[in-house]
Formats: sequence, C-alpha cells, structure tokens
Amino acid sequence: MKTIGNKDRFDVVVIGGGAAGVGVSIALRHAGIENFTILERATIGASFASWPAETRFITPSFPTNSIGMLDLNSIAIGVSPAFSLEVEHPTGAEYASHLRGVAHFFELPVRQETTVHRITKPDSNFRIDTEDETLQAKHVIWAAGEFQYPQLSGFPGSELCRHTATVPSYEDLDGDDFIIIGGYESGIDAAYHLSSHDRRVRVFDKNCPWEDESSDPSVALSTYSLERMREEWFEEHVELFPHTPIESVKMVGGQYEVKALDGRTVQASYRP
Repeated sequence: MKTIGNKDRFDVVVIGGGAAGVGVSIALRHAGIENFTILERATIGASFASWPAETRFITPSFPTNSIGMLDLNSIAIGVSPAFSLEVEHPTGAEYASHLRGVAHFFELPVRQETTVHRITKPDSNFRIDTEDETLQAKHVIWAAGEFQYPQLSGFPGSELCRHTATVPSYEDLDGDDFIIIGGYESGIDAAYHLSSHDRRVRVFDKNCPWEDESSDPSVALSTYSLERMREEWFEEHVELFPHTPIESVKMVGGQYEVKALDGRTVQASYRP
C-alpha cells in the first residue's frame, strides 16, 4: 500500500478541471479554504476543447448590467466570458481558453494529466488513487462532466453509429446523406452544420422538441437552435421525423438501415 505523506493530504480534492471544477475551486478559495487540489484527467477545459469545431454555446455571453452581475456562462463572481472573449456564443475551444485563463488568474492548484482510478473511504477520510500517487482528503467533489461519457449502447446496432462527442468537425465528415438520431440541441446543431454544407439530413426524435412550448430547457429547444432552424439551407436540406423512436440500426447492402418502432425503415450511405 502506498504511503500518504503530508503533502498529499487535503481538506478537499476536486475531480475534474472543467467549468464545474474550476468554478467550485474558486468558491473554495473565496471561502478561505486553501488546502485543496484539482485532479484533471487531461487539461483544463478539455471536454469543451473536444466539441465539434463548429459547435457553439446555445446560451449567450454578455455582461448583464453595470453592477457586476454574471452572464449566463460565468462560473465565478466578477468573471465574464463575454468580457474576456468578446464573443456572444463561444465555441468549445474558446470557452476552454477562457477556463484556462480563469484558472491561471486565480492560481488554482491543478494537477493536469492525472487519471483517477478509484476513490475509497477506508476510514474517516477519502483515499484517491491515481496512476502515479495516492491522495487523502476530508472531502471529495465530483466535477466531471457528461460530455466525456457518451451513451453508446442505447439500442441494438448503436455501436454502428457515431456519437456527436466523437466528431472533430462536421465540415470534414465524408458523405452527403446523414441520419441523426435525437432531435434535441446536439442533434439540431449537427443537422444545422451538415445542411449548411448542402448535405441531406434526416432527424429522428421520440418526442418533438422543436415544437414543445415548455419553458423547461431540458425538454424544449433553445431560441438559438430554433432561430437556426429557420435558415433557408436548413429548411431545404433537413427533414424532421417527430414522435419516431428508433428500434435498431444495422448494415444492409453496404448502407446503414435505421428501423423505427413503428416499423418504418430508412437507409443512408453515412452512419447515423
């Protein structure tokens, strides 16, 4: 068993160096807690940097008023992506740069390129085992985002599909006939960028988020997405299939065949 020295004992260990990890670490510092560290598997903001190149924040960034209120994409008091980036809808790469700047400004104790293998609690403290060291902490804050853990087994044949989290750029994808399963923000974003390059796109969703009148952002599309759906090229190249849950995907004659629960099947030359 690895010996834990005093330099590896912390009041708090934060797992994840994205928006949540950086934000909560600044809050810890403002609360007067200094004996903490951040463990980041890659680099600060890595998940944002891995977004498709064209994808932007659906929420706008702008300083809201003259008394220092935060904009929607801020993670700390007095910090505004709009002020530092001068961009209303930042790309993932731009926001990752913003996070790195914020972490540097607040001199956050980040251990990058550090993979956490396990967290246990053998006594009153937590034990955090990484590739190279073992740490101890009174408290552990889990701040790893969902983007790096895409769901890849939603239905039979989903392993044949490509998740949006694995796409570096929509412009660089081969093919001109695409099927998108899921019509919420990521699906509409993909359809928007593919259609802007004159690709045929069919979008299937088990609900109909583009017509949902709810104010709940977890079920209704953002106005940013709805506005882009009204672009001429989107309306020309994108076909929407609401209330169409998918049963399976398989290869048939060198093409991808998508089967809906209602029995309908469609084919595309590029994997959905």
